[in-house]
Amino acid sequence: MMQSQDFRHYAIEVKPIGAACNLRCEYCYYLGKQTDSPTNPSYPKEGKGGVMSHEVLESYIQQLVAIHGIRAEIEFAWHGGEPTLCGIPFFERAMQLQQKYGEGRRILNTLQTNGTLLTDEWCRFFKDHHFRIGISIDGPERLHNVYRKDAQGEGTFKQVMQGVELLQKHGVEFNTLTTVNAANADHAKEVYNFLRGFSDFMQFLPVVESGPVNTPPQGGLRKLAMPPGLYSHFKLGGKSPKVLPFSVPAEAYGRFLCTVLDEWGSQDVGRKFVQAIESAVGNLTRRPAGLCVHEAVCGHCGVIEKNGDLYRCDRYVFPEYRVGNILSESLGAMMQTNRQFGEFKLDSLPRICLHCEVADLCFGGCPKDRLVEKLTLFGTEFRNYLCPGYRMFFQYFKKRIPEIIKANSKL
Repeated sequence: MMQSQDFRHYAIEVKPIGAACNLRCEYCYYLGKQTDSPTNPSYPKEGKGGVMSHEVLESYIQQLVAIHGIRAEIEFAWHGGEPTLCGIPFFERAMQLQQKYGEGRRILNTLQTNGTLLTDEWCRFFKDHHFRIGISIDGPERLHNVYRKDAQGEGTFKQVMQGVELLQKHGVEFNTLTTVNAANADHAKEVYNFLRGFSDFMQFLPVVESGPVNTPPQGGLRKLAMPPGLYSHFKLGGKSPKVLPFSVPAEAYGRFLCTVLDEWGSQDVGRKFVQAIESAVGNLTRRPAGLCVHEAVCGHCGVIEKNGDLYRCDRYVFPEYRVGNILSESLGAMMQTNRQFGEFKLDSLPRICLHCEVADLCFGGCPKDRLVEKLTLFGTEFRNYLCPGYRMFFQYFKKRIPEIIKANSKL
């Protein structure tokens, strides 16, 4: 009899360079983690340890393979910071270790990059080892350059597009990740039609960051929000945290997704794939959504920092959510403890969500965005900041998707 282990899947991101990055995107929630946690001596800091050590890399690969079943496809997801700062030799060692421990399993490598450091050599490496690449780009030049700047404060659009051209030249499979923020939220049609010119799979990630707006010293880093998910326990100066100016307005995010749905429905059904739409179709047809923020339970995804520390989630890399270290503890055992963390998402849904007509598509979004404090008959609740946008999109989706399916028999 086939054991359930054969189907076990963990989506674990690894950050082999930590928070180090060659860019200084204004809305980045990770760059500040170089300095934001003085209370935790094991917290990863840029310049202390540099690239992930061979010992940690080998332990990560060996243990990630071990916790997956024989028939599972194992994904090694390389994130940052900017992971290409590790250099090609680092990833060549990783490929050797995957071959050593993989024992014939199906292995997939994905890497998320800002694209500015890509070269012919990098792209040949990606092609030879069948990497799937994620490119971060926020739309056409005038929109992308608003927040995505280099260390000198200059826009990075031209460098990113050079990276895209290199990926195309070498036939490397890639998708695009676009943040929806205060600058591009009202330009969904322009953004979508720009991306569709070279991207077959698009992700649209809402920027929602909160906390005090601190003006950093010249050349310094702005410290972002308190640890997400802790707002019911901590407040800033007795007040709920404020959403920072570059964040996407909630209803603007809903309008953005509705416009994307219309553009996709009229031009690209069966040819282009939009993660938010694929997720909604999955939930509507009772298949896995593939997007954690719109799944009933999360917790199957963890993050391993360059020193081997495991955290609950990419958005929860704070001392309060450190699980342990893979050099001294079992990765499998530590991931099992994530169940309670994942179930909290559904168990703590605000009561308004329980009576919402699109709850089966939304599932309350990510708990880190529960920033809106409401006093109810049952006590204080923290509702998702993006709720109005989610409701707008999912209501529109339910109305439009039958029309789109009817008009496109190949769907």
